[in-house]
Amino acid sequence: MKKFIGLILLLTVVGVAALLTRTKPSSDTKTIVLRGSVGGEKSALLADPAFVQLLKARYGLVLETDKRGSLEMVTDPSTTGKDFLWPSSTVALALYKDSGKPLVASENVLNSPLVLYTWAKVADTLERQQLDFPKLIAAAEAGKSWKDLGLPELYGKVVLYTTDPVKSSSGNLYAGLLQTLLGTNSTPRVKALIAAQGFQESSSDTLFAQYVSRGIGDKPIIVGYEAQLIDFARTSPEKYAAQRAQLRVLYLKPTVWSSHPILAITENGKKLIAALQDPEIQKLAWERHGFRSATGALNDPKACGVEGVPATIESVVPVPDSKHLQILLDALR
Repeated sequence: MKKFIGLILLLTVVGVAALLTRTKPSSDTKTIVLRGSVGGEKSALLADPAFVQLLKARYGLVLETDKRGSLEMVTDPSTTGKDFLWPSSTVALALYKDSGKPLVASENVLNSPLVLYTWAKVADTLERQQLDFPKLIAAAEAGKSWKDLGLPELYGKVVLYTTDPVKSSSGNLYAGLLQTLLGTNSTPRVKALIAAQGFQESSSDTLFAQYVSRGIGDKPIIVGYEAQLIDFARTSPEKYAAQRAQLRVLYLKPTVWSSHPILAITENGKKLIAALQDPEIQKLAWERHGFRSATGALNDPKACGVEGVPATIESVVPVPDSKHLQILLDALR
């Protein structure tokens, strides 16, 4: 794996045998339907037959979900008809707690670090010019074009694309990371970097799907989660095989964690927390969908079939607390 200050370059995903757990349903297990809102980056996990089977056979749970941005779901004034929410950050959890809406229990069950997704030509140029993350942000702030960075074939100015930070956790975490790196009085600078993107999607999986389908010319660099490439490679192997030579992941140094807490709104919702802490479900979430465990279980990089995935994420900074992040969000609206 190639490394340089501020970014770590990751390339190849290799095929491995699919993990499919065979669990016989118990005849005396009563089925409970849980309804909730979920961040889009977990869509493939929720649709995985092995995941669905384990939840129903072992815990008697069936999930009925709608996809929403993390901040969208926790700031919705009504939780009527919901048993749980499953956002993508502890910031979303803090904002929900601050709202005073019903909450029976909460627990983080999965993690994924924030990363950048780009293309071979861009990654090679950044490495050749020794442009780490802070220098890349400086180039964007200075209004540098891709041509200025040695990529004349790419149109326009240097922009790192995110989801809408007011609605979605990946964009929100990125805005918080920018503020941490640029300083607490940097809100106008963060706002300018976000505004330069133009229209923003509200879901991380939609942004990632655009990245892999539209190619280098549309969004040369996007912000996403480590889990997304692993998930893509394992659930869409033919599409991945056609693009694997060009896809690149840049591990940020420093980065921030995207946590995935369950917010149980009802007593039945608490049952999902216990189910998702099941070692077999944690193993499946890592090996097939790239989510690191939040229960203390070890995540073997070889098991997820990705060459170059670090065993641990060591360079991490905390995001601003909910109070200061709310001030930033208000400025970004």
